[in-house]
Amino acid sequence: MFDENRKYRHEFKYIEPEIRLRPAELRLSAFMQKDRHSGEKGFYSIRSLYFDDLTDTFLTDNIFGVDEREKWRIRIYDRSSDFISLERKMRKADMISKDSCRISTDEFNSLMKDRGEISDGNDPLLNLFIIGMKTKGLHPAIIVEYERTPFTANEGNTRITFDRCIRSSSELDGLLADRELAGRPVLETGQNLLEVKFDGFLPDHIAHAIENGHMHRETFSKYYLARKFSFSAVSRYTVAGRLRASS
Repeated sequence: MFDENRKYRHEFKYIEPEIRLRPAELRLSAFMQKDRHSGEKGFYSIRSLYFDDLTDTFLTDNIFGVDEREKWRIRIYDRSSDFISLERKMRKADMISKDSCRISTDEFNSLMKDRGEISDGNDPLLNLFIIGMKTKGLHPAIIVEYERTPFTANEGNTRITFDRCIRSSSELDGLLADRELAGRPVLETGQNLLEVKFDGFLPDHIAHAIENGHMHRETFSKYYLARKFSFSAVSRYTVAGRLRASS
């Protein structure tokens, strides 16, 4: 499943109280550039529809820390259907790689109705996803939405993002809806997520700007955080744990 020749990036995640994140954001703003998509607000919203297979493989792989794992999602920005992105994210330890392709509203609607068809005219990634739907039962599992404040630097191809107001929704048909979805926060009040991505190295001045002496790296994804309170996630986790314990 994983190509050794594929380019991977480091990705570190930290769940931190906002009282620590805000000073780090102010320090970074002195020498890092905002992502060009952040606009005048300085941030943008991301809404992602995550998929899993019939046995919740992507969820249980995350729970048990499987070294090589993947996940599929369809993503939009600022609640706009003008740009719909199909993405496959792969992880090896703390290294990540991502493939993406743009899909049309019609293609998205076909996928949601399980009517996607493999075609030479499709992007190869879309065909791969449709194969997964037909052979593994890939289906919508949860929506995750949040506001992202992004910083970038050429050194190390570094990207620092502050993801706030992370929430989940079971309105699986609401990805393209231009409205608030019914849902719930996935972190405790006042807690938000800092993500650090870079290629070969993290520049010292950036590392010093975000370090506060209390940071602990997290291993779980937003997808896991969004699903861990659902009955299906808990029940399947319990069953999977018992199976592994008895094997």
